[in-house]
Amino acid sequence: MSAESPTFSVVTPTHLRPELLARAIHSVRQQSLADWELLVIDDGDGSGMAAALAVGDARVRAFRNPGRGQVAARNAGLRAARGRLIHLLDDDDRWEDDTHLEAVAAVLEPGAALAYRPGWLVEEQPAADGWREVRRRPFDPPTTAESLRHDNTLLVSGVAYPAALHADLGLFDEDIGHYWDWDWWLRVTARHPLRRVPGPAVLMSWRGSNASSDPTAPTRVRDLRRLCDKHGLGEIESKNHDTVWPG
Repeated sequence: MSAESPTFSVVTPTHLRPELLARAIHSVRQQSLADWELLVIDDGDGSGMAAALAVGDARVRAFRNPGRGQVAARNAGLRAARGRLIHLLDDDDRWEDDTHLEAVAAVLEPGAALAYRPGWLVEEQPAADGWREVRRRPFDPPTTAESLRHDNTLLVSGVAYPAALHADLGLFDEDIGHYWDWDWWLRVTARHPLRRVPGPAVLMSWRGSNASSDPTAPTRVRDLRRLCDKHGLGEIESKNHDTVWPG
């Protein structure tokens, strides 16, 4: 691996959950493709940065968020990224397939595209040793560039694309807030193909603290309106992943 230009830059913002972050980092370090860097951007009290650095892997780079909020943290990661490809990974998610990065790289070889891989919504409950899986259900709704104009059916932690797209399209839109990801999918797929990576691999943690996120919360309603106005989507109902595709 070249220290200057790894194949992948994995971008992971984190906020006050170092135990979950450690699990995500482990899933990256288990990958058969070792040519990656992991950028951990701490948007909290520094505990995430400390957990990342404690791993003792030179490929894991960690720093504090110079801005405010998780979208600013992601953009800070993009600015620091040195990889040819960007892969997104939330701090509470992980990859179950140890060949995941190899599979994603193969799908992106033909050229610029938004690559995505399906997975599972994993319901978890607190346990003495961390979090215990209660059940999981598949999340693999049919997705096209056109369907993305109606529903956000991609798991953030299953998405990758060439880093060069940011030079053409800019960074993530911090004004869109909750829907920064959906905005990015629409911006990319308006100009480049959408490619599915075969087979499920992404474990999206679905806990009490995030599964109950209220889609009618004022900030979500505001950000969805901004997204719809920006892309001419008309009226769209705010939903969580479990109601976008019940499985």
